[in-house]
Amino acid sequence: MNKIKSQLLITKFLVVIISSLLIPTIAITQVNRPVGINLAGIEDWSEEFVFVDIMNQSREWIPFDVTPNAPWSSDVEIPLRSDGYPLEIPFSDGVNEPQAVRTLMYFGELDNLYPSGSYQLKIDGSGTVELWGSASGVYNCPVDTTVMVNNNGGGIALEIYESKVNDPIHNIRMIMPGFENTYETNPYHPKLLEFLSDFQMIRYMDWMKTNNSEVTTWSDRTLPQNYTQTARNGVAYEHIIALSNLLSKDVWINIPHQADDDYIRQLAILLRDNLDPELKIYVEYSNEIWNSIFSQNQYATDAAEQIGIPGEPWEQAWTYTAKRSADVFQIFENEFNSEERFIKVIPGFSASPYITNFIVDKFQDTQFNPNQITADAVAIAPYFGGALADDLSDQNLQNTITVNEIIDSLALRLPEAYSYMQQTKEIADNQNLDLIAYEGGQHLVANFPNNENELFVEKLLEANRHAKMQEFYCEYFDYWYDVVEGGIFAHFSSHGGYNQFGSWGIKESYEDTESPKYLALIDCVFELNLTSTANDISADQNNIEIYPNPVINELTIKSDKTNNKITLHNSSGQLIKVIISNETTTKIKFNNLESGIFILKIKNLESNTENYFKILKF
Repeated sequence: MNKIKSQLLITKFLVVIISSLLIPTIAITQVNRPVGINLAGIEDWSEEFVFVDIMNQSREWIPFDVTPNAPWSSDVEIPLRSDGYPLEIPFSDGVNEPQAVRTLMYFGELDNLYPSGSYQLKIDGSGTVELWGSASGVYNCPVDTTVMVNNNGGGIALEIYESKVNDPIHNIRMIMPGFENTYETNPYHPKLLEFLSDFQMIRYMDWMKTNNSEVTTWSDRTLPQNYTQTARNGVAYEHIIALSNLLSKDVWINIPHQADDDYIRQLAILLRDNLDPELKIYVEYSNEIWNSIFSQNQYATDAAEQIGIPGEPWEQAWTYTAKRSADVFQIFENEFNSEERFIKVIPGFSASPYITNFIVDKFQDTQFNPNQITADAVAIAPYFGGALADDLSDQNLQNTITVNEIIDSLALRLPEAYSYMQQTKEIADNQNLDLIAYEGGQHLVANFPNNENELFVEKLLEANRHAKMQEFYCEYFDYWYDVVEGGIFAHFSSHGGYNQFGSWGIKESYEDTESPKYLALIDCVFELNLTSTANDISADQNNIEIYPNPVINELTIKSDKTNNKITLHNSSGQLIKVIISNETTTKIKFNNLESGIFILKIKNLESNTENYFKILKF
């Protein structure tokens, strides 16, 4: 139980300059409200741009007939290389028309969100590709050229019309403006890195397409060299490790429900050998197996039946959850030298303490956990307002209710979520487990057919943008951390546009910095995780110029190196801003900060050197 609570005091090394003589100190961060984030799934239509090489975020290949007026997709299976590129185009199987392939980038409601400008198109191999949409052109490969992209022209389609069998097209790169020289050493979008800097943990459930996963063996996994990371088997684990290492963030891993023992063993070894040993790994078997909308629910019922677990179908699924969780934890224990590196999570269901208690009890049963592997935490998703939209529809209010009335009704649903928290906390305490949240936030969404009413859906979306949402979130977090004394809370989710299927993003896009939900995280979580200072380590010095200092509105940083991670702290060590810069010149706005002393840390991500400066703000 103390494993997670002991993380509330996390020591980080930050050199703080307290005089013009560059006298360094060590900062100790007090994480009073540990918080994580569920990353949105990587898709071509996502508002969350993960990679600066957007081919990594392209759609899986769409095969089509190379004939006039052919359907959008032929569904013909085309032979692929190990990296996912076609062996030959046009492809003919002797039955269907000759086949070509296309992929899509930035398709969705993304106009004016993705960057316009000069992209770098790089393609290895021999053949012909065509771009159309917000970029256009026909290119004979190999090619290394610039392509102009207009971000209000829809998305980009890339089609391969010819790929030579003896030198097939591969290694396609479509690099955002300004990242041509750094996309290989730092493939991640700087705005994603900046956003993630305030969290202690990242949950990668949607990155791995955990729900309804078809993965069974280790060979099923996506590799980092695959042409896209939107593959149906999820992102390459190497990206999860690299991103977490880069940002020093703990990792929450969901094991695919059909994964065999060798898959779990290989994953444990990969994490053990490559993830920063200072980082924790939260290990959970699948996601919401109790939830019948996901295929893992029926799988668990069938698996339980095959090994003779008795009970009603739903009880079989719950029991199998406990049994397989114990199996997963045992495999991880066998491969790790220390259990302190990973946290064993039993999944619960916040709206039903009965189900949670059932799973915890079965986990303790020697029949299903013969080696009596211990767990560390029980995790729930204490959403608030989950049934409100459908309740309003049942009352025939969807066409007459106002947004303000929806907000007033939502406030009345908060105590229900608090009750779920308290009841599960009692279960956790009785079993000497920590209570943590795998997801959480508002759940103001209508289900079918109520989400077919466009007027009502628009009201729900506006309610999610309402200023009162900030107040609700702050009260909600206060209750979780101060009253229930819950552990880490993984908000669901990061960035995503709002629609009839939900308003899950803490922000709708990177630019949505005034979102009431995000402001609540800043004011009621991030701001309470403070830093204090002690003494004494030394700093490296490189050729870096900073001016003006003192600063009034804007600070300019000039470095002889690109690919710098720049962090700004106030004089007490509290983190203010994180910027990942791929330029030699970077500007930081100070006009919204109060006067005082600030500490600037500049770390070059290639050389791993660090520099520290004291900045005086007028």
